[in-house]
Amino acid sequence: MVDYRERFRVCGKGVEVADDVYIEHPEVMEVGDGVRFMKGFYMVGGLKRCRIGANVVFYPGCFVQGTDSVFEIGEHVEFFPGCYVSIGQWESSFIRIGDRSHFSPHCAIYGWGGLTVGRYCNVAAHVVLATVGHHHELTDRPMALTGEKAKPIVLEEDVWIGCNATVTSGVTVACGCVVGAGAVVTKDTEPMCIYAGVPALRVCRRGENGSFHLGLMKELDSRKLQ
Repeated sequence: MVDYRERFRVCGKGVEVADDVYIEHPEVMEVGDGVRFMKGFYMVGGLKRCRIGANVVFYPGCFVQGTDSVFEIGEHVEFFPGCYVSIGQWESSFIRIGDRSHFSPHCAIYGWGGLTVGRYCNVAAHVVLATVGHHHELTDRPMALTGEKAKPIVLEEDVWIGCNATVTSGVTVACGCVVGAGAVVTKDTEPMCIYAGVPALRVCRRGENGSFHLGLMKELDSRKLQ
């Protein structure tokens, strides 16, 4: 059995690593105090830099991959079971996550174009943060053979992304925003607003008596009927 705590570049106090964990290149990892890698954690690829802050938890079945890229996590961050993290394979690829953010079960998180998640962000189950895609504009070959194109995604502080939502590349979700379940965010948002729909539209500003803008709600409802 491999004792990864002896192989990490830096290892804090009280680090827990389950017996069946696999980490291909532990020698690049700086791991803070109280970090937990639970059953079934799997990490492949050779990262340029990996820093994991104190009290980060990877719950069972999380999968992380990346090559020549950067993975930096603040403190008290949680990745719940089944999260998939693809950091990318370019020198410009990175994922940076602020303190006290969490990712609920089965999120898919891509850092190819650069992903920044601020502090206190709440990412619900099955959310996709898609900084990378295919060159759909090229028609002389199958899209699977066109290579990757990517743009950054930024979640500013205190953002809540509802379950099954998708944030597309090139988008900033502003501070204090809520994105409704199942929404697809294709454009930058305004601070302290609630967004819903496909594509996502602003339905109200937080604190406006909790009421929704009826016109936008009717438009969202009409889309569901089409």
